[in-house]
Amino acid sequence: MNGYSSFNGPSTSAPAGAAGGAAPTGGIDVPLGQTNQPRLLVRSLNNQETTFHLSGVELAYANSLRRVMMADVPTIAIDQVLFLQNTTPIPDEMLAHRLGLVPLISRGVAKGLRYTRDCDCDEGCYYCMVTLKLKVAFRGADGEKFMRVTSDMLEIVPSPGGPPPPNPYGPPPDLSEDDRQIINNRDAELGVPVGKGQPGVAPILLAKMGKGQEIDIICKAYKGIGKHHAKWQPLSTVAFEYDPYNKLRHTTHWFETDERGEWPLSSNAVFETPPDPSAPFDYNAVPQTFYYTAESVNSIPVRSIVEQGLDLLVENLASVILAVQKETGVDEDEDENGGEGLENAGFVEPDFGDGVGGAGQMDGYGGQQGYGGYDGGYGSGGGGGGGWAGQGSGMSPLRR
Repeated sequence: MNGYSSFNGPSTSAPAGAAGGAAPTGGIDVPLGQTNQPRLLVRSLNNQETTFHLSGVELAYANSLRRVMMADVPTIAIDQVLFLQNTTPIPDEMLAHRLGLVPLISRGVAKGLRYTRDCDCDEGCYYCMVTLKLKVAFRGADGEKFMRVTSDMLEIVPSPGGPPPPNPYGPPPDLSEDDRQIINNRDAELGVPVGKGQPGVAPILLAKMGKGQEIDIICKAYKGIGKHHAKWQPLSTVAFEYDPYNKLRHTTHWFETDERGEWPLSSNAVFETPPDPSAPFDYNAVPQTFYYTAESVNSIPVRSIVEQGLDLLVENLASVILAVQKETGVDEDEDENGGEGLENAGFVEPDFGDGVGGAGQMDGYGGQQGYGGYDGGYGSGGGGGGGWAGQGSGMSPLRR
């Protein structure tokens, strides 16, 4: 694996369902090049950190996965704080800000809690909120001058509107299917501060109290995503590197005397072939292998974050595909084919118009073995420019 490749001479493959490897009438071949055959190799994995290689995709897709894992995977975090008493020197706003950044266990939150915008309650309930309470006071016992208030002192209290208790003498409680799904998928530790009760894990310092001071507050934790606020990010960091030898010359190293001495190679260089100084530069070469490192804040296992990120990316791509199909009249084309759909009728010939870059370039992603056994089917199509969005009959060469 050399980490980059050229588009010259891509192989082709007929769409699924074509007899004898030939495309059906009215269909087209999908080029299978070096950037439309996704593969993922996991190098290391534990609950908090993972390192993996992603190859066979374009740079835009690799960066989209990084952004989705950081900004679109849901967690829960404290969003509202009701101060009943705070006689410490720390202002209410500063203490509320510190509480919001405390990571809370969010396993199963994707299906175990609603977004507040999707709930019918007025001020939060069991199905969209986790309630925590912090009530501490320092009386100056044992000669100590101050008391440390930490995240371990946060306690979960029941939220209003919870499920009714089971009735041993009558029919089961009347619950909607959505409510039952939330109850069944809710983790028993949902909302507990990360590291609470675990030996060797230091709690997060919230405040220091002097003699006679106290804090009495109620916190409401809601489901959210990092795109709205950093406190909902499930990862402390996620980054990827490509082309460790800088063969593609996507960057210029500023140095004083020795470039290699001042810019040492990363550890990922061992997975690629060193460049040949006498070889001509390939202007068609593109990055092919991306080296990821992701670290979780321990609210969700990092494996689950990567899997959810892949799922969300597929859903987002599918939404774009359906929007393009609706805008370009693909549904009408399906009806003309007798309702057989694109699977049997083949691909619809794209019409990119006469605008600049109208030739376009078509990519097809085939499902590959994914992270931790994840199997995904990907589809993508690129159209070049001017005129294709307004034609009404063109579309990317995609199947449903």
